[in-house]
Amino acid sequence: MLKTLLKDLYARGPLAHRKDAEQASAPADHERWLEDLIVRMFHLLHNFEQDNFDADRYRNEPPNAFFADRHAAYFAFFLKNVERFFQARQLLDDEASRTLYDQLILFRVLGHLHARLPFNTPENRKHIATAASWRVEDTEDAGAYGPLSIFLVPRRDIRVKGWKENVAWTFLYRQYFFERSGVAIKPETGEHVIDAGGCFGDTALGFADAVGEAGHVYVFDPLPKHCKIMGQQLILNPLLASRISIFPFGLTDQVNEVAPLAEDGRIDPGARILSSAMPTTTIDEAVAKGSAPRVDFIKMDIEGSELSALRGSEATIRRWRPKLAISLYHRPEDFFSIPSWIDSLGVEYRFYLDHYSIHHEETVLFAAV
Repeated sequence: MLKTLLKDLYARGPLAHRKDAEQASAPADHERWLEDLIVRMFHLLHNFEQDNFDADRYRNEPPNAFFADRHAAYFAFFLKNVERFFQARQLLDDEASRTLYDQLILFRVLGHLHARLPFNTPENRKHIATAASWRVEDTEDAGAYGPLSIFLVPRRDIRVKGWKENVAWTFLYRQYFFERSGVAIKPETGEHVIDAGGCFGDTALGFADAVGEAGHVYVFDPLPKHCKIMGQQLILNPLLASRISIFPFGLTDQVNEVAPLAEDGRIDPGARILSSAMPTTTIDEAVAKGSAPRVDFIKMDIEGSELSALRGSEATIRRWRPKLAISLYHRPEDFFSIPSWIDSLGVEYRFYLDHYSIHHEETVLFAAV
């Protein structure tokens, strides 16, 4: 029955119109992959996972919540775009990345009650408590997850203003530093790094520590309060301050020379870039103006504007072929649109996937030549 349904799905879809022999073989690959995922999905529906809910991240939701409409909508979106999903999956260079890709799709379809991600280990969960133990004082600034504190990262002597989660993801999980099976995609000594989506500047501090005195970090964020906090980070870390430049712009594919946003005290790591209201620029424009003399590594976590900002980086990517660490979770189509667009440049990137939470957020696509 399942095979019949799948054949009917493809008979009515775009794959049915392919003519040549090479293209005609593709639906069989898609069918096998889709059938395997659906079978695994029904097996997982019999699972009821324990200790698989992030109560800090989703503090306003009950641990047993299952949003049927949300999961059904994602499953329908997946079925409608299965060819694109599969093509993006085929770009991934190692089996670990492809396996993780499948697991993330299943998690988005089934939720935390039925699917578990490999990041959910006792060691990883302890890192939050470790980061919390590094707190040395609280501050008057506060946001959705409570007051911001000052943390002292041991051995590195780096002081970080933020939440314990910022410290854990940057200095313990090392979210934008990929190392697996002999492959390393991360900032190295002497390199120049674009940090798109600086927020509180914790990632900029981590990058500045990694690139050393000869390297530099160019960090972009349009919210005035975020930039103010980043400036405070530089005061807290004078040895790293000279390695970091702060730009109060959002990054997209458009230069929008409006006045900087007024300081309103807003702390919002999830703020989206609204080009009509926010000052924005492109990485290509920043490089052309000499703000960044070269680019060796680009990190993006900009709440759904990643593809737009990549388009605004095309000349830079073609010229410098920088290593990439791009968030891949803000929009459902990011799973296929971002890797496919990067691949279309013909730069011959190798792609890897990693994930840094027990829930559906914090997926990062890494790429290197």
